[in-house]
Amino acid sequence: MNARAQVFEVDDDIEAVFEFTYDKGWTDGLPVIPATPARVDRMLATVDREPGEVVANLAPARLEATVEKIAVCAVMAGCRPEYFPVVLAAVEAVADPAYELYGVNTTTNPTVPMIIINGPLRNTLDVNCSWSVLGPNKRANATIGRALSLAMINLAGRIPEVTCKGTWKNPGGFTLCAGEYEEESPWEPLHVERGFSPTDSTVTLMTPASCFNIVDTESQAAEELLQNICGGMLGSGGNNVFPFYGLGEYALMLSPGHARLLATRFNKQQIREFLLENLKVPVSYVSPRRVKMMEAAGHGQIENGHVRYAAHAWQFLIFVAGGLGGYHSAGFTTFGDSRPITRRIPAAAGNE
Repeated sequence: MNARAQVFEVDDDIEAVFEFTYDKGWTDGLPVIPATPARVDRMLATVDREPGEVVANLAPARLEATVEKIAVCAVMAGCRPEYFPVVLAAVEAVADPAYELYGVNTTTNPTVPMIIINGPLRNTLDVNCSWSVLGPNKRANATIGRALSLAMINLAGRIPEVTCKGTWKNPGGFTLCAGEYEEESPWEPLHVERGFSPTDSTVTLMTPASCFNIVDTESQAAEELLQNICGGMLGSGGNNVFPFYGLGEYALMLSPGHARLLATRFNKQQIREFLLENLKVPVSYVSPRRVKMMEAAGHGQIENGHVRYAAHAWQFLIFVAGGLGGYHSAGFTTFGDSRPITRRIPAAAGNE
C-alpha cells in the first residue's frame, strides 16, 4: 500500500495557495481550491477504495495515480465530493491501453480527453446535457473535466514542451465534459449501445483534436439533413483521414432537433453506413505526395478517384446533446488510433 500524499504547509490565503501550486507546476494556470486533508477526505468518503490504492500508472511519466492523488486533483479543480467517482472512472478509462494515453499526451496533435456522461447520475449531479453544452455553465461539467486535466498534468506528466509536444492545444484541455441528453434522444443512449444497462451511469472517454459546427436551418427531410452533415464533416487534414485511416472513431454530437429529424428515416447504424459511403473527396483535394502515401499503405483508401474518410461504419460514434430548437450539431476529429473507452461509475456515487 502506498503512503498517503505529502502535506505542505502554506499560508491560509487563497492567493498564497495559488502562487504556491502554480510555482510547483501543479495547476493549469487557473486558481485552485486548496486541497486540505479535510477536503480530500470528503472526496475519499464517496468511494469504497483505499487512499493509497494505485488506480493506474499514467503515461507518459508512468506516475502512480493513487485514489488519494486523484482526489487531490478533484479538490483543486473545484469538484463537489459527489463528483469524485465520475473523475475516478474517467482516470480508469484513459488508462486503458486502447485509449493510447501515451500518444495523446505526447503528440504534436492538439488532442485532449473528452468525457461523455450517461445514465441517471447525469441528473443527480446536474450535468449539463442541453443549452451551451461543452461551454461555461454547470459546475459538474466544468470541474469534472478540469479534474481529469489536472490529473494529466500532475499524475501523467503532461508538461508542455517537456513531454507534451502539442503544436497548439485544443482549449478543451482546460475542461471538456458533456452529458448525453438521453431524454431528448430518439435512439438508445451511447452507453446502452456500448453494452451497459440503461440504469448504469458511465463515462465514455474520447480524444477530440478539434470540434467543428454543423449548421442546418432549412432541411425538411432526413436525407437532406444527413447530406448536409456530411458536407460539414468534410475536411481532409485530420488524423482520422491520414495517417490513421481505418483505426479510430469520429464523434458526431447531434442536437435534439437534428436527431429527431434524422430519426424519421434513419437509425444510428444507418447513419453510420451513410457517413461511411458519403464521406469522401476527390483526390484533387489532397496533395499528390499524400495520395501516393495513401496508395502505398494499401488500405483501399483511394477508390474511384476519391479519398475515403473511414474504412468501417463503427468509426462513427453518435450521441445527442445540445439545446432544444437549435439548428447546430458538432463533429469531432480524434487522435486517430485512440479508441473510445466506456467505464461504469461505481455504485458508491449513487449509481444503483
